Amino acid sequence: MTGSAEDRLDALEARIAEFERRRAEVLTLIENEARSDEGTTEAEQRLREIEDELAALRILTATFTSARKHA
Repeated sequence: MTGSAEDRLDALEARIAEFERRRAEVLTLIENEARSDEGTTEAEQRLREIEDELAALRILTATFTSARKHA
């Protein structure tokens, strides 16, 4: 990531928002598949991957924000 600290933080927050949107879509997919007695294994795996990415992005954001406060 290049640019100012604010630009980098904005980019991280935008990525988090995008993954939150994807997470909501996959949760809806899981609910619909479960109601239709379809398998949810693939969607649940995607959800885990999205949640892992979200966790990593949130840690990165917290670390970045903390480093800015101590600078």
